[in-house]
Amino acid sequence: MSNGLTISSEKRNLDSMKTAIISEQGLRWSMEDAHLFEPDLGGHGWVFGGVYDGHGGRRASEYAAANLHRALLKHLNSGLEPEPAFSRAYEDTSNELAYQDSGTTAVTILLQGRQLTVANAGDARAILIGDSQVRQLTTDHRLDNPQERERIERSGGRVKPPYVMRGFRGLMPTRSIGDEYFKPVGIIARPSTGSLQITAGDRFLLLACDGLFDVMSNDEVADAARDEPDAESLADRLRREVLEVRMGTDNLTVLILELNGKE
Repeated sequence: MSNGLTISSEKRNLDSMKTAIISEQGLRWSMEDAHLFEPDLGGHGWVFGGVYDGHGGRRASEYAAANLHRALLKHLNSGLEPEPAFSRAYEDTSNELAYQDSGTTAVTILLQGRQLTVANAGDARAILIGDSQVRQLTTDHRLDNPQERERIERSGGRVKPPYVMRGFRGLMPTRSIGDEYFKPVGIIARPSTGSLQITAGDRFLLLACDGLFDVMSNDEVADAARDEPDAESLADRLRREVLEVRMGTDNLTVLILELNGKE
């Protein structure tokens, strides 16, 4: 089942910025991913994007997609800088899901002019692709990250790689939104955050769930990007490579922002 490929063009805080979004169920029984692209957050001309990879049901991912950007805007309008505003927004959204046990990883971005702020919880990633390099802007929160494993063990969590265990249930990401059941064993919603300036050499900003990055490396995605003229063609290439060539079985959601066109 497919939710398709969405292409849009916006001319707001980056000249002629185009976006493309892949949202595919793949071979899974259900679609638990969600996403949001908001080109004019709060009427400020700020660009927001988010990819949410749900588990244990769709409630958490759909709720985060509908509400996290609103919480972010509230904290920005109260005077917080983007990084602490993202941290508050993630934790607020997670607390609002305390009545249920589904969860979601998240990767989100905020563009204000050419100032980019990135936040993530879990193993969804943002990468920045230029003509000569690719940069991972996020932190993978899994047990193969030594700092995350140590944090979980300090919290009293039982580890059965690749899962954090509570009782007979396991969870792969060590940070997520929701997942009330796993909070006693160290699962937290607090995101990793960072900021940087977009430069003339940056071509694509890509956000995706692990449905992409468990199948393709950052370098492989970047190599594909350098052969493609725009966000639409890159999105279609990644969809075919993951789902048709490599037979990826996970839900696949990818949001691509075309920052500077290829000559």
